Amino acid sequence: MKKQRLITPQNRSMFESGYRVMQGEQEFVTYRENSTIRVWYGAVPDSYSEHMHSSVEVILPHQGECFCTINGVEYTVRDTEVMFIPPDTPHTLSMGEGSARNLILFDLEALAGLRGFSAIQPMAQDVIHLTQESAVCSEVRTLLFEMTNQYYARPQLINLICYAYLLRIYVLMGTEYLSQHTDAPEVAQRREDNSWGAINRVVEYINKSYAEPITLDSIASVAGFSKYYFSRLFTKYTGTSFSQYLLRKRIAVASHLLCNTSLPIVQVSMQSGFSSLSTFNRTFKEIHGCTPTEYRAIYEKTQPAEHQHE
Repeated sequence: MKKQRLITPQNRSMFESGYRVMQGEQEFVTYRENSTIRVWYGAVPDSYSEHMHSSVEVILPHQGECFCTINGVEYTVRDTEVMFIPPDTPHTLSMGEGSARNLILFDLEALAGLRGFSAIQPMAQDVIHLTQESAVCSEVRTLLFEMTNQYYARPQLINLICYAYLLRIYVLMGTEYLSQHTDAPEVAQRREDNSWGAINRVVEYINKSYAEPITLDSIASVAGFSKYYFSRLFTKYTGTSFSQYLLRKRIAVASHLLCNTSLPIVQVSMQSGFSSLSTFNRTFKEIHGCTPTEYRAIYEKTQPAEHQHE
């Protein structure tokens, strides 16, 4: 089996089904126009070196096996299983002889912004490997196959249709996840603990007000707790710190603006909630591996060529 690097900007035109533009180990996923989901089908052996991207990656084998290494742990994904790799997670991927699979990449932000999603935020930030032992594995696979069929049919509302399937899938997986975690937010809520409701209010507030100045003190007051108690509570229920959650939200907004508008970088910085352009540039590069200007250039170079093949 020939090992290959992920597609570079120099050879991206070789592929009609999509482009995987690399800057070091950071992959930039290009989507169809007005879409934040991408599906690749493959039936030949491939091996991809360690990389990461801001999209969720779903490995959906049709036949045979796929192999990946995530954080030093080796996984085998069989043709009765499915795997979800969370955003910004370094991983390798290889597909053996006789295998066929879909690789699905999508932006989780559209779901993460929904009220109540933070209940399963820890699940969404971890590797999800559904095996036959999972009560929802078969149904999740069925929904994914239906979704990919819709994707290839290219209906007019392709993005809405695909995310409707993804929402159903995360509800299924989230329900199973919550049933297996006795310290989950819903359990605390049934015990008349109002903490979960407070965190939900905070997440909704951040999703709507990310561009405003938000401090730990001000957001703790929204929750109705001291900032020290709030910090521990937020991390417990969402799997990430408040500052990281806010930062990721702002960078996600900035990424969207860079790809879909011609706003100057300074306006992108301001509209996504950064008060300092230098802070925005530094933070963006830390997360994406390139500057905002470079990020926009990557998508400006890839999108027109991609659409010619669509």
